[in-house]
Order: sequence, then structure tokens, then C-alpha cells
Amino acid sequence: MAASITQHEIPEDPSNDPDHPIPFLRVVDVAGYRKDGGANLSIVVASPIDGSKHSQTRLLDKIEAYLSFIGSPDYLESAGAPPSPSLTTIEVLLHPDSSQEIRSLLSRCNQWVHSSHASLIVRDLTTDELGST
Repeated sequence: MAASITQHEIPEDPSNDPDHPIPFLRVVDVAGYRKDGGANLSIVVASPIDGSKHSQTRLLDKIEAYLSFIGSPDYLESAGAPPSPSLTTIEVLLHPDSSQEIRSLLSRCNQWVHSSHASLIVRDLTTDELGST
């Protein structure tokens, strides 16, 4: 059985910035729920993100929103199990041309995410995922 895809409307929010590589802070970009409980949640940064303070703050705010979701009753209802690093993953998918400052920042987030009952994975989007040839 194929997984279902649900697209939700983006709520109006003063933090929305459609021109930034992280346009919507309070939206889970992609959520995949495991049959045996748990979830894989993805933050998709499909265009290069610079290392500016503004971009770093948006990335940290996005991760914080995911961690808040993981701690919510909505997560428990959707995932079918309490969050834990072995069952709950936040995967940050970066455009390959993203800055080293962003990559360094993410490497320092592992303990924070782990202490919030999730694991953090960071990887580059592939050319297929980017739709490039």
C-alpha cells in the first residue's frame, strides 16, 4: 500500500518569508509516520542557504518548531508512540551549495535535538531530489 500524501494550507504567520530558503517556520515540511510507531520529519532547504545570522536564526527556529511538535499531543496521536531518539528523526535536507556556517551550526544541534527525544540527521539533497540533471 502506497503512503498517502496530504498537502496542508500554509497558515498566515508574520514569520513567513517566501523568499528565504526556509520560508515557513511553523510548518512541518515532510512527515512520514512509521507503522510500528514513531516518525521521520524532514526540513527541506531546497535552495542554497547562506550563513548569515538571519538564516541561522530561521534554521534554529524551524528546528525548535519541530521539537515543539514532537512534544505535543498531535505528535503522539499521529506517531502512535512517544518520541524517542530511536523512533523520531528530524532530517535536515540541505541544498549542496549551502554555507559551511549552516553545516557547522547543525553539527552543534545534535545534543539539543537528542535531549528533546529525537535524533538529527543532516544530508545534502541529491540532484534527483532537486530536479536537476
